[in-house]
Order: sequence, then C-alpha cells, then structure tokens
Amino acid sequence: MKRLLLLLFAIVSINAAYAQDQQKTYSATDIKKMADDEKFRFTAKAATLPEDANQIGASVSSDRTEDNHKTLGGGYYATLTPDSVVSYLPYFDKTKTQGTDANTTTSVAQDPSKAVATTYDYQVKQKKNGDITITIKPKGGKITKYVFNLEPNGTARLDATIDDYKIIKYDGFFTN
Repeated sequence: MKRLLLLLFAIVSINAAYAQDQQKTYSATDIKKMADDEKFRFTAKAATLPEDANQIGASVSSDRTEDNHKTLGGGYYATLTPDSVVSYLPYFDKTKTQGTDANTTTSVAQDPSKAVATTYDYQVKQKKNGDITITIKPKGGKITKYVFNLEPNGTARLDATIDDYKIIKYDGFFTN
C-alpha cells in the first residue's frame, strides 16, 4: 500500500512540475500590459548559434544540428522587471581541439553567464497579429541588446546581441 501511495505521489509531483514549465496562451491585451508594465519571464528551450565562417569544412563535435540549432536543458531564462533585466543564458563560442588541418575538430563551448542591467533603453512595438516586440539596450555589459518577440500562443523568441556583433537566437516561452 505504501508503494502505491509513493507511486501516486511521484506521478502527481511530476505532473505538477511539468505543468509549471508549460506555456500559456494570452490575449493581445495581456501581452501589451506585460510589455508596458515591464514585467515578464522568458524561459529558453533552444538556441540557434550564429554562423561562423571559420567552421566551414570542419567537423563539429556537439549536439547541435546542421542549421546550428541546439536544444537546451532547463534553467535558462531572462526576467524583466520595472527596475532591471536579468538573464542567465548560455553563451556559445567556438573552441578548437586537436587535429590536423585536414581533420580539424571544432567543439562548441556552452558557457552560461548571468547578466544584470539596471539602466537600459526600452522600446515596445505591437504588431497587427497581436505579437509584441520588445527591444532592450542595456547600458554596459556583455549583452548589448535583447530583442524579445512575444506571441499570443505563449511562445517567444529572444535575439541576444553579444558584444555588439554576435547574435544568438533563443526560442522558448514567456510567463507573467
């Protein structure tokens, strides 16, 4: 009997945790209010790495696909509050490993880093279909621009510009 109760408790706990990590749908008015109030959380589930001309012809050893798409584990986010933008996102960079010129192996280093900005420029644009685009330009820091695209179905995209030249695109969902 105890095992059955433990099993039921485990199933309920897993379902509750899974439900908390799911996207919701929002009205265009709700999304606009979140944007105007400067209050939402973006959860990253995948990243698209920037093209790198130096990788042409090299074999790549990582779990990314040919289109530079990488599925992320949990825990990566960007949170906007009226007084700050805080992000904990993986930063991807190329690192060379052993090999000859003909057989060079390139790996992708995933370095999660936390960025906090308390002063930034903030702009909101609403599209006819209800999508909201939010552009945030922090004053200082490694991430020099965040561009969020929030959709009524709860999905979101974040284009993060690193050091004014490298753009990493993150896909995920947002919550209020």
